This record gives sequence, structure tokens and C-alpha cells, in this order.
Amino acid sequence: MIQYKNKKVTAKVKAKHIISDELMKIFDRLKHKPETIDEDWQYLTSKEEDTVLDQVSLFEDRIHKLLGVKFKSITSSNNFEKSI
Repeated sequence: MIQYKNKKVTAKVKAKHIISDELMKIFDRLKHKPETIDEDWQYLTSKEEDTVLDQVSLFEDRIHKLLGVKFKSITSSNNFEKSI
């Protein structure tokens, strides 16, 4: 039996949530410590940083929509409650 967070799910649902979980870790790092992912981050102006982070947020939304992952609630950037 395939499970995700103690609920019986299909292989497809488990796969999309595994991918979503890992992507959320990457997006969280980009939002809080972007210099750990982008070696050129130090050369951006504050305005450029904000613009890049805005685009990152847009990509995050698009990817989760593409995966079909829905959120019950989002209380902080790293404390998501996903619907299964």
C-alpha cells in the first residue's frame, strides 16, 4: 500500500507530493538564503534581488499548479499544509 503522510494514496499522488516537497525546500532556500544557490547573487542590486524573488514566487505558483498540488493553508513560507 502506498502512503503519503499516513494516508493511502495513488503512485501519482505520492510522486507529485515528493517532487513538491523537494521543490518547496529549494524555493525556501531561494527566498531566505539565495546566495547559497546563486553564486552571482552578491552582484545584484536590492531592486534586482526583489525582482528575481518576485519571479521565483511566480514560478513556484506555476509549478504547484502544474503538479496539481493544492494547499489547505499557508501560514508561513516554510509551514505549508497541503491537501492530499
